[in-house]
Amino acid sequence: MCDLVALSKSRQGGNELAALWRRLIYPFVKRRAWLQHVLVTAVAASIAWVVGNHFVTNGGLVAAIAATLTVRISLNKSIREGFGQLLGTTIGVGMALVAIHFFGFGVSIVFLMVVLSLVASRALHLREVAAINVIITALIVIGPGLAESTAIHRTLSTLIGTSIAIVLSYFANPKTPAGRTIDRITELACQSADLLGEMAESVAIGYTHEIASRLLPKARLLVDEIPKVRAQALEARSYAQWFPMARKDEAEDLYERGIALEHTVVQVRTISRTLFDMSLDGDLPNNLTEKIASLSPARALQLI
Repeated sequence: MCDLVALSKSRQGGNELAALWRRLIYPFVKRRAWLQHVLVTAVAASIAWVVGNHFVTNGGLVAAIAATLTVRISLNKSIREGFGQLLGTTIGVGMALVAIHFFGFGVSIVFLMVVLSLVASRALHLREVAAINVIITALIVIGPGLAESTAIHRTLSTLIGTSIAIVLSYFANPKTPAGRTIDRITELACQSADLLGEMAESVAIGYTHEIASRLLPKARLLVDEIPKVRAQALEARSYAQWFPMARKDEAEDLYERGIALEHTVVQVRTISRTLFDMSLDGDLPNNLTEKIASLSPARALQLI
């Protein structure tokens, strides 16, 4: 009897350990793309550190920082980010050397460098994160002890770090921009179909104002996802313009599908809003409820 109790406790302990292991591992397995991006960034920074120290005197730190800031989810974005890093380096070095020559090192260098970095970032249509990284890189370059040789070393280190990051960013995500666009379009389409199906089921059992108040915010949240789909479709389109292995026709088709889905999601929100307004007046018309109630999530997905 004691042996059975001990065996039972042993199995229970093993189940608890297995459950704990699943809780620790599952978040990483579920976020495979994020984990791959983290590992690629770490590898890029490490390689940049080694290569930077090998070719430039004490250049590993700057190279590793530049690589970490440059790695993005795709090769296309990393090239833009790398260009921003090099721009920041150029502005930082140029402004620092000119200001030191005429005014000496001081707060004026930092002020002018930040202003010109932001102006140049805006002129080149760099995003907010890229603009901030331009300033960070330039501040690294014009750090204390700046001399002409030091500036050249830091510029070369930044070039090494960004180059390594651009090369390795090709492996930063398991899917291509087109694949990520398909995922976003599919996810938003399924969410829209599920919401239409939920509205249909609610209408079939009696669409009350309470139900309408719960479903309308869901429709509005779907509309908030439109800019993400559009940005991803534009990235896939831009990526296909210059990368020889990407299919331009596929990217154009995905862009058109994204535009069509935008209109569909807006219509779903309009339906939800209309039902919300009609629920304020009481019961919905019978001819309308019969048509909506017959709409299942699967049929809604086909229509989308």
